[in-house]
Amino acid sequence: MAKGKIELQGVDKMLEAVRRRLGDAADRLENKALRESGEPIAEAMRNRVDVSERRNRHLRKDIRVSRVRRKDGMKFVLVGAGKKTAWRGHFLEWGTSKMHARPWVEPAFHEKKAEALQVLAAEFRKGLKGG
Repeated sequence: MAKGKIELQGVDKMLEAVRRRLGDAADRLENKALRESGEPIAEAMRNRVDVSERRNRHLRKDIRVSRVRRKDGMKFVLVGAGKKTAWRGHFLEWGTSKMHARPWVEPAFHEKKAEALQVLAAEFRKGLKGG
């Protein structure tokens, strides 16, 4: 949702070991691990976001983990609201001149970043055992 970038550090050595051991299969394992590690953060976002009483598409139902993307050789996933609701999420996160901020993205990330790293490591371990 936000244009900001949040990175999880300390994964380079793990990736190197996975690539060395699995070769071509490492790419599939990396993609699966990235998507799975985004889920705890997405779930925390769903639990934190305010739900409107209006009958429109709710942010909570539109929070998802994207497909794996690449930019400048770096793989990543996006976690947040889809295109149809992200504009509303922006107002909640940062507020407006008439509404105070009710952050839900950044607190969810900070709450679950350690769990996301654990999920990533667990997926790599599973892949290495099977490989």
